Amino acid sequence: MKQCRNKVRPKNCKTSGRNGFFSLTATGLSLILLLMPTTATALGLNCTVSATGVAFGNYNATSISTTDATGNVHVRCTVLLVSVGAQTNISLDTGGSGSFAPRKMSSGANLLSYNLYKEASHTTVWGDGTGGTGIWTDNALIAVLGTNIDHTIYGSIPAGQYVAAGSYADTITVTVEYHEGI
Repeated sequence: MKQCRNKVRPKNCKTSGRNGFFSLTATGLSLILLLMPTTATALGLNCTVSATGVAFGNYNATSISTTDATGNVHVRCTVLLVSVGAQTNISLDTGGSGSFAPRKMSSGANLLSYNLYKEASHTTVWGDGTGGTGIWTDNALIAVLGTNIDHTIYGSIPAGQYVAAGSYADTITVTVEYHEGI
């Protein structure tokens, strides 16, 4: 099984207090990539990964609604000679909090809970397959000219978190494992 690892780095989340209300500007979780491409031997299977960050926008602790935003993980696989069936597994780590329940962005010692999900309904936390989290597993025919695999990241900040004003960030590692054969 081959792996390439990438960093998911959130952009800053800024908060400000005004008239006793807290608002948070989460400029997002941007995905910064530290790509370590590897090649499967038999047919030259190679996969690369890129990502688009989750930009939360404004967060207002007095709102009764969650703050939701999306990003994307994009995997492109190619082969050298003939099309081949392949499986990819895409997982996300816990980030700086060390936990999926929930993940936390930090601003100094201050923490802001959030999470990343596999679907818009926020049913399954996108993780590493442990502790009730899910990963994306794709079985695809990889064409010589390349095959794209895309998955939306659904981010959500729960309502009612009265956090100090500041810039909040977290770093998530995306792992893509791939191999020939379905």
